[in-house]
Amino acid sequence: ALGASKAHNRLGSVYGRHAAPLPKAMNVFNALGSIAFAYNFTGVLMEIQSTMREPPKARVNMRRAIHTGMGGALMFYVAVSVLGYLALGNAVPGDILTGFSGPASVVAAANVMVLLHMLPAYQVFSQPVFHGCEQALTDHVPIVRRLPPWGLRIIVRSLYVCFTTAVAAVMPFFTDIIGLVGALVFWPAAVFYPVTMYIKLYNPRKPIKNLMYAMNVVAALTSAVAVVGAAFNIATHVQSYTFGWF
Repeated sequence: ALGASKAHNRLGSVYGRHAAPLPKAMNVFNALGSIAFAYNFTGVLMEIQSTMREPPKARVNMRRAIHTGMGGALMFYVAVSVLGYLALGNAVPGDILTGFSGPASVVAAANVMVLLHMLPAYQVFSQPVFHGCEQALTDHVPIVRRLPPWGLRIIVRSLYVCFTTAVAAVMPFFTDIIGLVGALVFWPAAVFYPVTMYIKLYNPRKPIKNLMYAMNVVAALTSAVAVVGAAFNIATHVQSYTFGWF
């Protein structure tokens, strides 16, 4: 809504930000990592599917949910990116809400909506980490076994949230880190592992198998250039970074 209200500014251009060829290419590569981060949900897909009731089969409902969710996310991201760029032009920041000065009530409402979205999303995406930490502590630290399950969960999850919040607060390189994390996680978790599993289980016909191999290679190259772009931007901007608490 904020972008649509300011889209008449038409500050964007087809060329985008003016920069030397190398930094511009690195920004494009880093953007690929950010896009990969936005669409990477494979870490929790199986965990969510395992909690779904049957019948109908969980994979049927999960496939329907993925198609609906990905389609809705695509429309939302395209609307935000296009309208945001028309409204703010080359000055559009990594956190787009910080680029709008008003109306204050609308900006505040948008931030509240982001918070309401992130609260459950944070819990869902962190579940594998929570489970892994709690299982490791239970297996290797004898004193932890004396704690009730709810006590261990409160301690581990509270410390994890405090740690990640502190790291996020002092790190000013939001866009670069998002691109780096997305690039590192996207290919192995979202492409290589599921494609390899599918080929191993179903042994598809040769044309399909070759297409899947080609997709694997393209995804690997995309992740590689995204890592390069994110690393280049971090190395370039590190001198001008200002850490929040120092």
